Amino acid sequence: MAGALRGIAGVAALVVVLTACGGDGGADWTGEDGRPLTLDENRMLMALPGKLSAPDGWKARDPESATGERALESCQEETGSNCAGLVAGGGGRYYRSGASDESDEKIKYSVYSFDTAENASVAMKGTVAQEREDAGSGARDLKVDTGAQEAEAFADGDGDSEVLMRAGAVLIRMQGSGVTDEKTLGQFARLQVERVRKAATGRNPDA
Repeated sequence: MAGALRGIAGVAALVVVLTACGGDGGADWTGEDGRPLTLDENRMLMALPGKLSAPDGWKARDPESATGERALESCQEETGSNCAGLVAGGGGRYYRSGASDESDEKIKYSVYSFDTAENASVAMKGTVAQEREDAGSGARDLKVDTGAQEAEAFADGDGDSEVLMRAGAVLIRMQGSGVTDEKTLGQFARLQVERVRKAATGRNPDA
C-alpha cells in the first residue's frame, strides 16, 4: 500500500474495463457551454462528501478543498502525473459509525478537477499505473457500478480497495480501507459521482 496520504488502500492489479466497472458512458458529461463538467474551488467544496451526506451506519469528517500549489502538490503525489490543467482539489472521508476516525474500516475520497477531460484522463492513467506498481501481485478486479464516465476498480489481498473514476473533467479517487464489498463501494462511488455532477452544474448536492 502507498503511504497515508496516497492511499488507505494500496491497490491492485488487473485493469477493469469501463463496462465491467459500471461506467455511464451514455450520460451527458458536458455543461451548457458544451465543455466537459468541471469544478472550481467553490463547486469543489460542494461536491465533496460531508456529514450531511453520510449513509446510514457511516459518519464523515468535514471535507477540505484546495487550489494552487497545495492542490498541485497533492495531485502530483497521488496521481504520479504532472497534473497539467489542474483547477482544484479536495478530499473527504467516511468511517463506520461507532468507531473512531482511525478505524480500520473507512472510505477516503480525493477529487481533482481539470480544465479538460483529456487532462483528467492522463491523471487517472497515472494513478492506475502508480498504484498497480505499488500493489504488486495478488490483486483482484472488482465489478463496481459507479455511474461514472470512465472507471476502474480493484482490491488487494489485505482487505483494501481502490475505485478510480472520471466524470467529465473531474478525477475521483476512492480508497477503501477494510472495505472491498462491491455493493458498498458502488453505493459510495455513485454518491460521489452524483455529487460531482450536481456541483459542476451549480447545484448544491445537500440542498
